[in-house]
Amino acid sequence: MTTRKHFHAKPLARVIALASMPLVTFGAANVAAQESSELQELRDRVQTLERTLDGAVSTAPELQDDNPYLLRNGDGIKIGGTTISFGGFIKADAIFGSGGNGSLNSYTVGLPRTYASAAASGENDWKTGFSARESRLSIGTETDDVAGHMLTTYIEMDFNQDLNDALNETGNEIVSNSYAPRLRQAYGSWNNWDFGQTYTTFTDLAALPEILGQGKMAAFIYVTQPLIRYNMAVPGGKLMVSLENPEDGYYGNSYDDQSYPDLAVRYQLRGQFGFYSIAGLLRNFEDNAANETKTDGAVSLSARIPTVGKDDLRLQYSYGALGRYMGLLTYPDVDLVARAQGDVEPLKTYGATAAYRHFWSPAWRSSLTVSHTEIVDGLRASPAGTLSYFDSSTSVHVNLLWSAHKNLTLGLEYAYWDFGEIASSGSKQYEQVMASAKLSF
Repeated sequence: MTTRKHFHAKPLARVIALASMPLVTFGAANVAAQESSELQELRDRVQTLERTLDGAVSTAPELQDDNPYLLRNGDGIKIGGTTISFGGFIKADAIFGSGGNGSLNSYTVGLPRTYASAAASGENDWKTGFSARESRLSIGTETDDVAGHMLTTYIEMDFNQDLNDALNETGNEIVSNSYAPRLRQAYGSWNNWDFGQTYTTFTDLAALPEILGQGKMAAFIYVTQPLIRYNMAVPGGKLMVSLENPEDGYYGNSYDDQSYPDLAVRYQLRGQFGFYSIAGLLRNFEDNAANETKTDGAVSLSARIPTVGKDDLRLQYSYGALGRYMGLLTYPDVDLVARAQGDVEPLKTYGATAAYRHFWSPAWRSSLTVSHTEIVDGLRASPAGTLSYFDSSTSVHVNLLWSAHKNLTLGLEYAYWDFGEIASSGSKQYEQVMASAKLSF
């Protein structure tokens, strides 16, 4: 026989339950009211955000099933499978140079040829120039799994037109100081291949000294040009091989179209003892009028060696048919006297640079840079109107830089140049003081 017990609430419990009903009801009402208030506040925020983004949304591409979001991802903005990043810097320079003669301010152009012209002017006055033309703007992208590999692209521009553009009044210092954007780099990388325009394989960016003049030392190895490059891992570092845009010209003059591309190769070793590299360059020189062709080349050795603490020593030596690859149009690609006689003779030059960078503290550092170039071939005189009066140049840069943050660098730099005259033991000198502020983003 099963016995069932019936539960009967005791009178005291029943009284407590009945007494609690108003409190429970009041609390529930407060919670509901609070939730309603928070919900209304959230709705107001959403409406405000929608009004703020209304203009941006109206111009944005239509959403697709595979691209339903726009969000921050690391250092960029991710749209679908591609991350887009923006960067660059504002660089403001104040330049005080010797040898001014009242002509167009060319100090801010910063070519050795313009410094040499100032040195030979015979004037002792110091002149002042301000510039923001070296400021840059860049856009980069990364796309995952493009045929099994990551695809990256990069485009960069600045406003640092050369002196010819300034003379043609595409930029001016009279009213607007306006200068048109110019392409510096535009290339993509995929599966160890680089396609587009970027720094030549012949230059070693790791060995470039840190100076405010952005590479304006005498033996600066630098060219940006269209190329096709393959990069491969090798013991200790990597090997780069490229076919690059050919040219043999001088100061805006292109002599002839070329039949073959320039071939550049660089082997770079990297490790705890620094960066070391050797590079080779093979070039074709042509003169259609003389129906003559010459093939020649150049070599370059460079290193970036860590020393004490964060200090480092940077070295570079280059020799051969360097031409336009060294010194920012310091020397022509071919012997211009021989060319005037119908012969093609690559002009042999060499350049050497040594720079030591010392950190006084985590925020303060200095670099001392000494650089020298010289024409190896004997020149009895400068061809009128074609070659500068000097056949050698030496530059010395010393600076003091302060970086309170990775995005902010303020600096002061002194530069001294000596230009050796052709067929003479004499030389001309130029001095420059430069104050610079670089604000990166």
